[in-house]
Amino acid sequence: MQKVYDASKGQYERLYDYQLELLRSNVGSTIVIHKQPDVEPPTFWRMYICLDACKKGFMAGCRKVVGLDGCFFKGATNGELLQAVGRDANNQMYPIAWAVVDKENNVNWDWFCDLLFRDIQVGDGRNWVFISDQQKVCVASNF
Repeated sequence: MQKVYDASKGQYERLYDYQLELLRSNVGSTIVIHKQPDVEPPTFWRMYICLDACKKGFMAGCRKVVGLDGCFFKGATNGELLQAVGRDANNQMYPIAWAVVDKENNVNWDWFCDLLFRDIQVGDGRNWVFISDQQKVCVASNF
């Protein structure tokens, strides 16, 4: 078990390499990484990913219905995954964007939704439907 935990050490130091590779191989994507403010040594806080192909595919072929949800990580790392999914023409789940955050709270949901709404061009929210489990998401979505 210790080998599993040791193998994950140092991975967060490579996040900026990962960001650069995603931007190089997926031009037009939105990749945002934040570190904890005013913390030394620098500590990972959150990361948002919306690949350009997912964004364009959603805009071109999916209904303006977005599901928002979060789930816990279990294992060597702590944190949560926030995600936005749509439905494609075959009524299958279609990934739009996701974020890794330290915890599910209003601050992180507000940040995630702000970036997502810009990426998928929600504007004033007319003709859009957002579905959630009515926990932290609803408080953060300020149309």
